[in-house]
Amino acid sequence: MTQLGFGRDVFRPDHDAYRESMRRFFQRNIEPNVRQWEIDGFFPAELFREAGRAGLLCAAIPAEYGGAGGDVLHHLILHEEHGYSVGGAALEAGLTTDLTATIINDSGTEQQKRQWLPFFASGEGIAEVGLTEPDAGSDARGIKSFARRDGDDYVINGQKMWMSNGPILTVLFTITKIRLADGRDSTAMFIVPMDSKGVTVSKPTELMMKSCGGASEVFFDDVRVPARYLIGEVEGQGIKQALKSITLGRVAAAVRAVAACELALALTVDYAKGRKAFDQTVFDFQNTQFKLATVATEIAAARAFVDASLARMEQGTFSAVDSAKLKLFCTELEGRVMDECLQFHGAAGYSNEYPISKMYAFARIHRIYIGTSEILRTIIGRSL
Repeated sequence: MTQLGFGRDVFRPDHDAYRESMRRFFQRNIEPNVRQWEIDGFFPAELFREAGRAGLLCAAIPAEYGGAGGDVLHHLILHEEHGYSVGGAALEAGLTTDLTATIINDSGTEQQKRQWLPFFASGEGIAEVGLTEPDAGSDARGIKSFARRDGDDYVINGQKMWMSNGPILTVLFTITKIRLADGRDSTAMFIVPMDSKGVTVSKPTELMMKSCGGASEVFFDDVRVPARYLIGEVEGQGIKQALKSITLGRVAAAVRAVAACELALALTVDYAKGRKAFDQTVFDFQNTQFKLATVATEIAAARAFVDASLARMEQGTFSAVDSAKLKLFCTELEGRVMDECLQFHGAAGYSNEYPISKMYAFARIHRIYIGTSEILRTIIGRSL
């Protein structure tokens, strides 16, 4: 299992070095602590600062803004390593400030880049994109949160749901409706510090899996933010700015899903070879070998799809439709793989004592968030 993710042509030696550092961080700082964090209710915000001190956050952000000056593949390695870690599923969203940092890097003003990117790279800033509401998810037209200009500020009212890392967030990139000068309704994205007056964060939403991560609801009651916190300082661009990050987010979900599949297969082979039944190991049964052979073959196909996609991302030829295809294929496969692998663990697979149980439960959300499988099929279908 120690070699999972290495030896792939799409990555350079500096990528492998970053992966090694990231994996070591998971093994030393996360995996030994997951069970205690589950008891505590959530992993500590200090984990971000530890990752920041280790130089692991915002690896794809230019060095002049506090990042490591890497490329998009460094960003995606961070997500893969969540999948390769036996503690990764328990973190749920985990160390994912990189996605919001990308929004600032792509769409922010120079002042915003210099103010916020070092904050995120250090781990002091923990951020999420606030799009989803009770009536708005895949269909962003349902957004009801609203911002109005008031002098040098904007005043925000509304609600957001499913905000990953909610209890420890320091900043929420909040997408709202806004009325433009010409009277048209449009959208905008604001940087909202979570300690702003009028911001209320709920306790973590109870989910189907036991974990040390999670999501919360966030409420805005006449929350006042300065105009310079409007991303790009341009009204009417909120959804467009978010869509840029969604393509990357879908690829991140896909690479994490395939990494988790590879880990699940390795864990299952080890378990099956050690578990005895009817005077032989579970692995010795032909049924076991046939089913795991199918799993291994499907994972190999997904790995080839992922790596070809990463190469195209580096070349700048990867589209939003491509990202929909990749996420759909990889996350649907993840569901099938986790089901097969848990089955070979027997009752043990249903226990919190074995990582496969969390991996199975966490895989289910991958077919829902950042675009449900149904929405992805719609996107693909319309492109034909």
